Amino acid sequence: MTGTGAVDDTGATVVGAIGDDAGTGAVGEVVTDYDYAAIVAAFSNDQAAMAAYQGLADAETAGTIKVDGVLVIKTDADRKVKIQKMTDHSTKTGTKWGVVGGVVLGVLFPPTIIASAVGAGVAGGVIGKLRQEFHKAEVGDALADTLGPNQSGIVALVEAGDVATVTQAMPTATKVRSAGVNDKTAKQLEAAAAQASA
Repeated sequence: MTGTGAVDDTGATVVGAIGDDAGTGAVGEVVTDYDYAAIVAAFSNDQAAMAAYQGLADAETAGTIKVDGVLVIKTDADRKVKIQKMTDHSTKTGTKWGVVGGVVLGVLFPPTIIASAVGAGVAGGVIGKLRQEFHKAEVGDALADTLGPNQSGIVALVEAGDVATVTQAMPTATKVRSAGVNDKTAKQLEAAAAQASA
């Protein structure tokens, strides 16, 4: 069994999911005044991560959750992160799911462990600035530690009010962590994604 869950001294939202390979056993959430949340979820295999990704896509299309960006990633034996799945699913803002997810990935994970990223060259300056903000609060470090070696995962940017619903939509996740993102930072993430898309 794996368990997570804490609130850091910045007031960031952290959601804990407790479970094993058979599924999530319990979910807990701390509510804050953040408008958005960055989520990292770990899965035991590629198939489970891809199924969760499709479930999020279906729920977002149905209007039951609001997802700004999401992608499927995988770590190797050295915990280097590689993008496995990203689509051109467009959000209402006109930016794309995969590009928003790629920018969130670039912000949360140290550049040294990202084997592939989206738009990092184009939006590198913005990503670097946002990464500093996240890591000052130790948010990025906490989320980056969600995935161990040789694991599949999902990185997403969602509305804060949907964190529990998104977590429940990924019942096969072995670990889920979430950190609050204020509206200004979320807009910067989307702006960086729009720049990368262009």
